[in-house]
Amino acid sequence: MKEVILKVSVVIRTRDNERHFGELLENLSLQTVRPSEIIVVDNFSNSENRRMLEDRLSALMQKLRRPISRFKMIAISDSEFSHAYSTNLGIDSAENELVCLTNAHSLPTSFRWLQEGVRHFEDSRVAGVTGFFVPHKEGKIRDKLDILMYYFSQKMVLRQDWCSTINCIIRKSLWSLYPFDENLPKVIPETRKYGLEDYDWSKEMVARGYRIVVDPLFSVFHSHEKWLDELTRNTRGYFVYRRIQQKINLFERPRDSFSRVHSTRADLNPLLHE
Repeated sequence: MKEVILKVSVVIRTRDNERHFGELLENLSLQTVRPSEIIVVDNFSNSENRRMLEDRLSALMQKLRRPISRFKMIAISDSEFSHAYSTNLGIDSAENELVCLTNAHSLPTSFRWLQEGVRHFEDSRVAGVTGFFVPHKEGKIRDKLDILMYYFSQKMVLRQDWCSTINCIIRKSLWSLYPFDENLPKVIPETRKYGLEDYDWSKEMVARGYRIVVDPLFSVFHSHEKWLDELTRNTRGYFVYRRIQQKINLFERPRDSFSRVHSTRADLNPLLHE
């Protein structure tokens, strides 16, 4: 494997201080293929929470057993937030061609997570790699029914070649040609809440002749804390996502997407540690 393929930036999206943040950073620092940089995009609820997160992240980065040399933090307010915009900001700030996208309440299932993901990019036709997400081991979702609901919902990912930004690696050069579409809610209003700009991106890449790889070895633990909310969300979400997918599938392709990232880049002023 060529050394350039092994270079990867990790973008972590969060809102304020997530429970698993410290564990996630430690896990990333111990990966067999370590990120050359970590970029945190925080849509903060208020200025005090933003400062608290900045302080905690600085402290966590200093405590890592294997420090990561480059760390950036980009903060946006709730009023600025959209799923597509926050993701585009992180990717735009990345220094590498390969950009891994995740969030602060996800944890890789192994220390070979990044290695398993980046190996697929030896194939120039691969636009993105994604995996599955399963409940946290220590989470409150313990019943077999809940576990089955998770795996049931994941079948949708495998069948649809959906490169989910909960857990994926993409090529920045292809993203620059088709960034995550910030105008998608104008066409499909439900996407303002549920996202699926990542599904739209995946379908566009496939339409342009590229591949989306779904690798079970590139998976994360991902769940929310409330048992009933989690079960309800997975049950309802499956049908909501399917309905939105069907609308996205009707788009004529290739198509253009919109991002305001380029016009706002000069105003970001990220917090940077090296």
